[in-house]
Amino acid sequence: TSCILLSAMTSLRPRRRVCLFGTSADPPTGEGGHRGIASHLAGVDGVDEVRVLPVYRHMYASKRGKQASFDDRMAMCRLAFNGLPNVTVSDLERTCFERAAAGL
Repeated sequence: TSCILLSAMTSLRPRRRVCLFGTSADPPTGEGGHRGIASHLAGVDGVDEVRVLPVYRHMYASKRGKQASFDDRMAMCRLAFNGLPNVTVSDLERTCFERAAAGL
């Protein structure tokens, strides 16, 4: 589990601070775990949004193939983080992995 803060500035919108919360989410846990961490991060001064990013392909080969499918973990995350203000679940890791694998 990790969190990275990103700041984005565009000419049309004010600067936003987005926390990327990467996790295997197998399964995502409640208030004492993943959901509680996301809720806390969303309440940190200066954080505008928390994006939960379930890992698409685990970095450790020993864990690959032993996790629930990515789609199932996405569905579990949508349920687990539903209703938290300023928290979204993103499949961006899959998109990035597929683009990299395709050489884009």
